[in-house]
Amino acid sequence: MERLRKLKNFYNRYERWLIPGALIFGFITDLLTFRLINFTTAIILLLFHLSFIGINISIINLYEAKKIAGKIFSYWRVLAPLFLQYSFGNLFSAFLIFYSHSGSFSASWPFIVVIIFLMIGNEVFRKYNTRPVIQISVYFFAIFSYTNLIFPHLLNDLSIRIFIGSGVVSLAVITFFVLILSSLYQISTKLKQISLSVVLIFSLMNFLYFSNLIPPIPLSLKNVGIHHNVERIDNNYVATSEDCGNFLRCFLYHERRHIETERQKLYLFSTVIAPAGMDFNATHEWQKFDEKERAWRTVADIPFSVVGGREVGFRWYSYNTVDPGYWRVNIKTERGQTIGRMNFYIVYKKGMPRTRFQIPNGY
Repeated sequence: MERLRKLKNFYNRYERWLIPGALIFGFITDLLTFRLINFTTAIILLLFHLSFIGINISIINLYEAKKIAGKIFSYWRVLAPLFLQYSFGNLFSAFLIFYSHSGSFSASWPFIVVIIFLMIGNEVFRKYNTRPVIQISVYFFAIFSYTNLIFPHLLNDLSIRIFIGSGVVSLAVITFFVLILSSLYQISTKLKQISLSVVLIFSLMNFLYFSNLIPPIPLSLKNVGIHHNVERIDNNYVATSEDCGNFLRCFLYHERRHIETERQKLYLFSTVIAPAGMDFNATHEWQKFDEKERAWRTVADIPFSVVGGREVGFRWYSYNTVDPGYWRVNIKTERGQTIGRMNFYIVYKKGMPRTRFQIPNGY
């Protein structure tokens, strides 16, 4: 018992450093790991973290309710908050990596912000993390995000029924977990709060999805560019373009393009990465910002069919006649989810130098 007392004293003394340290360590682990492993291995690791979180939530609550005891569980109860933070750090950082990589931040930022809030809030509000309602609510969000991550990839389908199926499976898993937990110790006084919290999170996820604010996992946009001309020569694409301008414009993808007549064609080239077996319809949605209405107006919606499984991604280009002003092109699924977005500004000016070059594979 002396060792246990020393461990508790050490933990209480350095808790403010240990908890965020475990969260950061989990985040760094993801950043390093997911660059080296494939998607299948990644989802197996995430499943391990989901299971490990469920075990730790159970141990915390059962130990506090005095339903379990012994030296092993005594040590585990002290370290369980660290285990939770580490696994939640892995999960939320992984979701941040996968979901931000699979859509435009400007279109999907509400969902990304929710993940960031949970990742940071999991540390800021750690004093409340021992409460079953908080634990199970965050756990349900993680389960729903996980099923929505893996089902489209495993079933090669982006349809609404896949998302609905993900939600149903998530509800079934969290219901089973709560029923098992409640059978082991009395949480009937918390069931109403837990149920309400789960329903609210389920409703939020559905609102974000049907508002097209959840990125279309597992698709990603390898790159996108706006050019004065694009042509296919054999199996290569050759573009004529100009520099985007200063570093800030390049970084924000709000590039400037110069046209020499009042109305002139510009070309949008994009590379969409999709897994093998996932073929679907997409569009290049050309929009111009209406200064009077202060809103984006769609001027062209050009469809194309994506073939998944290509090593260099599915390359495609479209063109449209443009005039001076603010423009953007959304690369979207048939259902309206945004895979990526290209913002640019058109200026009327003659004599700007242009370069003709071959677009590299995988660009």
